[in-house]
Amino acid sequence: MRNLHRWPVLGILLLAGCREALPGPPEKTGVTFLLSGSDTRTTATSGEGRVNDWTLLLFREGSLAESGVSASDGPIRCSLEAGAYTAVAVANPPSSFQAGQQLDYQAFSGIESVLEDNSPSRLVMVGHRSLVIPPPGGEPQEIHVERLVCKAGIRKISTGFSDPLLAERPFVLKALYLTNCYGRTRLGGDLEASGIDAAASSWYNRMGFQSALGVNALLCDRDIDATITADRPYRQEHAFYFYPNPTETDSRSGSSSWSPRPTRLVIEAEIGGKTYYYPVTLPVSRRNRTYIIEEAVIRTLGSADPEGNEPGSVDITFSTAAGAWNPVLDVQENS
Repeated sequence: MRNLHRWPVLGILLLAGCREALPGPPEKTGVTFLLSGSDTRTTATSGEGRVNDWTLLLFREGSLAESGVSASDGPIRCSLEAGAYTAVAVANPPSSFQAGQQLDYQAFSGIESVLEDNSPSRLVMVGHRSLVIPPPGGEPQEIHVERLVCKAGIRKISTGFSDPLLAERPFVLKALYLTNCYGRTRLGGDLEASGIDAAASSWYNRMGFQSALGVNALLCDRDIDATITADRPYRQEHAFYFYPNPTETDSRSGSSSWSPRPTRLVIEAEIGGKTYYYPVTLPVSRRNRTYIIEEAVIRTLGSADPEGNEPGSVDITFSTAAGAWNPVLDVQENS
């Protein structure tokens, strides 16, 4: 009978031992995340780097582990388990992106942004980095963001006519704009030529200026009406913003039908009351790169078509100076 009373006590002791062995919840570390990049502040004097709001996504082994949102350019703090992460920052998020979406990394990378998601003072930016939690020293973790758009611009236009009769005619700068601009890109990276949509509806200013109110502020400056002479060049800088265009093949020679073609910066002018165009073909473009014309020197009459090509009509020198954006180096063209 004594043995029968011992078994219940032993069972209680074993149960108590099991409870003591149960692991507690994983320890978490508080980590602060900051944006880095060029002038990424809401108070930035240049709108190109201004951040109005941003979202943080933290992926582990491709799956979303944690996220956070800041209604300004300020930091985001998260409590994270130890391990390896991929951190993604989306600044000035596009309309297709929702902070609460349960995405894996592959799905996030495939999200498309359209050019209308941008304005000159609110450019979409994305940044990625790998990190291990806890970070050494517990220091804040910076994520460098870059713009999805490219930047094209021009700083100086002058005339250098060799024909004295042509030099006597008034040269009036009427407009500057970009043509053949692709309207989409992906958050995860630039599209390759095989991934673009050739349909006309996916492009802006196809083969010439075509007003599109949603993107006019990005792609054109019209009604300039500045008279330029050999003694009085035009020295007003103009900047335009467009999504990367991977098109290398140029089908402008004699073709009046639309097909994908390189983006161009067009100088539209009047000479003696007649309109001429000086299109400058840009290289294959990549996000966050600049394509800045330091000076365009008008030499002869231009083309009657924005897609035309009059060799020797304008000499172009591209800027190679390093700046906040990644510059394109060693690019020169004589049109």
